[in-house]
Amino acid sequence: MPGRAACLETALAAEPAPYQRGTIVAIAMTFSSPVQHALDHVCETHYTLQSDGSKLPQTSAPEIIATMLDLLQVAPGQRVLEIGTGSGYSTALLSHLVGDTGHVTSIDIDADLIHRAEQRLRADGYTNVTLHPGDGATSAVDRPLDRIIAWASLEHIPDAWARQAVPGAIMVTPVFVTELAKTFLVVRVHRGEHDRALTADRFLQAGFVEASSYVLDQWIVPPRRVDALTHRADGRPWWLSAPWLRSGGGDNGRELLHQLQTVGRQATGPLGDQDDAADFYAYLLATRPDGLTTAALGEPLWRIGASTPAGIALITPRQAHHQLAAGDHSATELLTTWARQWRDQGKPGLDRMRAVLRHGRDGWTVRPALTMDRPACRSRPTG
Repeated sequence: MPGRAACLETALAAEPAPYQRGTIVAIAMTFSSPVQHALDHVCETHYTLQSDGSKLPQTSAPEIIATMLDLLQVAPGQRVLEIGTGSGYSTALLSHLVGDTGHVTSIDIDADLIHRAEQRLRADGYTNVTLHPGDGATSAVDRPLDRIIAWASLEHIPDAWARQAVPGAIMVTPVFVTELAKTFLVVRVHRGEHDRALTADRFLQAGFVEASSYVLDQWIVPPRRVDALTHRADGRPWWLSAPWLRSGGGDNGRELLHQLQTVGRQATGPLGDQDDAADFYAYLLATRPDGLTTAALGEPLWRIGASTPAGIALITPRQAHHQLAAGDHSATELLTTWARQWRDQGKPGLDRMRAVLRHGRDGWTVRPALTMDRPACRSRPTG
């Protein structure tokens, strides 16, 4: 395996700031001893850097990877299914966690990524890993599974996972929690000891690409749930996702996007300096009020907010002290109303939400719901 000094030298030579940090994985967080041991012994840049020194696009943030691995609670000797091999970095961490007596099966829809990761894992001497190209939501493995983890957002938790999981197995995956594009949370789910029923006990905010049955060649326009789409003169796509647009409102949506491009205005609010935008975002996912909208304006950063046929107002999941608006003030008024209702209920965040799982035709949908309990303490991983 690449030595620690060699790994750091590669990272310093290839990466601009802020990656020029003095450890293999520069993370200002505390993790469990097993996960930290794996982080200390796997050279991230060996997997995530391309030949030109840039980051592989299919690379999750190291701190999010580590946080989700802690949620997964992997033990030596366990059999793990990974959905979304990507660079192979998380696969190498899982290999360390299961040890010589365990095994990791990793699946990715992109055969080229599988080949690339396989070369790097072999170079590092990992022999307890099997890689397969395929759709992780439907692919079957030839062994029972103790743990399942995914690095792409799913519409629901597949039945196939529950069938292959042993009693008491843990699954950690991003999953859609509304009918809007880009609205997903990471959830930790447990399989029942005596049946295949699933229960969830943790949410985490993190961003991932949508799972797809084909290889995606861009990451700005989601593969599903886009209800209005336009392109600027420079070719950059702008899109909206809102349920009211699905009833013949596509022209309205494109007009709102045009107004944002041409006469969009900046405004303050709906939150103040003492308000937490991430908590407000979680509240919107749990309450799913009429008019809730997601959008992206020609860049990977996506936004959430309110829209009506006559107006639109957008914030981001991390910044809600300013908004971008267009049209009349109807959408701005909606955002203001939602913020007031959130404050009236005590500014709930993920720590005051429970997961509601409902079984459907081929899996479990996940929706957050507010609880009335006030937590004794707060804990929300960052990323």
